[in-house]
Amino acid sequence: MGTHVQTEVNGETHDVLKMLAILRGKSLKEIAREALEEYAKKHKKEVEKLIQEDPIWDTIGVLELEEDASEREDWGTVEWQSE
Repeated sequence: MGTHVQTEVNGETHDVLKMLAILRGKSLKEIAREALEEYAKKHKKEVEKLIQEDPIWDTIGVLELEEDASEREDWGTVEWQSE
């Protein structure tokens, strides 16, 4: 099971996604998921490179990119602790 994303799109985008879903015999949810996954894959290397080159991460030392880190169950989870 994945993480949930909730967003809005303009009417034209919604109509195109809906038409694609109908034509491909898939749900609108499946079409939106495929589009987001494709977008993320397209930009993944660029984002990783920018993060690794950004000196702020060296300064605070909080990020080391691990291979397939985004596939871990706790990826993107922030743990809050009261003081």
